[in-house]
Amino acid sequence: MSQTLHPVIAIDGTAASGKSTFARQLAQRLGYTYVNTGAMYRGVTWYLLEKNIPLRDAEAVTHEVLAAGVETRLQDGELAFFIAGIDPLPHVREARVNEAVSLIAQVSPVRKLLVTEQQGLAALAPLVMEGRDIGTVVFPQTPYKFFLDADAEVRAKRRSLQGEDDSIQRRDVLDQQRQNSPLTCAPDALRLDSGRASVEELVGNALRHLASRGLVVPAV
Repeated sequence: MSQTLHPVIAIDGTAASGKSTFARQLAQRLGYTYVNTGAMYRGVTWYLLEKNIPLRDAEAVTHEVLAAGVETRLQDGELAFFIAGIDPLPHVREARVNEAVSLIAQVSPVRKLLVTEQQGLAALAPLVMEGRDIGTVVFPQTPYKFFLDADAEVRAKRRSLQGEDDSIQRRDVLDQQRQNSPLTCAPDALRLDSGRASVEELVGNALRHLASRGLVVPAV
């Protein structure tokens, strides 16, 4: 991987733990670019569903994704992601994508391709990047790491309020037990309980932690 030119804040955590809301607000406070890597896996999943590719056939999935090709860049301060020249991001919250994305996240060549794309973004701008393996695989060298979690009931309720009904516990099991880049908390990550604090409190705690690690941050 090429040398990182900009700081990267890695945010990992369980499904519906509030990573996206937390990461967006933290990026806004810092003036960094927010990147949701889950949207990339979801975008690939949507594309494969549109193509009627059998998602449990890792070989077929790999062939289709590599043949289609992906493009990742930052555009107007946000993630822009294309597969086969198509922007899948408007479709990534569909129920069928929710149910299937963990299957695609287990396919090693797909993960390798997307991780390489994610790492390349650090040459473009300072990032707040959220996902499942940012602090352990994508940017293990960054000193700025957080891991969000909350009680399963809290997360399930949060998902329901979002109008989605995918199984939180099933996602947890699939993400934690997959062979390639399982969801784990990096040893040097600060754990945050998003079920016991407001987003504002979480961001404040994060800013103080980042300052203690030597990052220049705005006043809390």
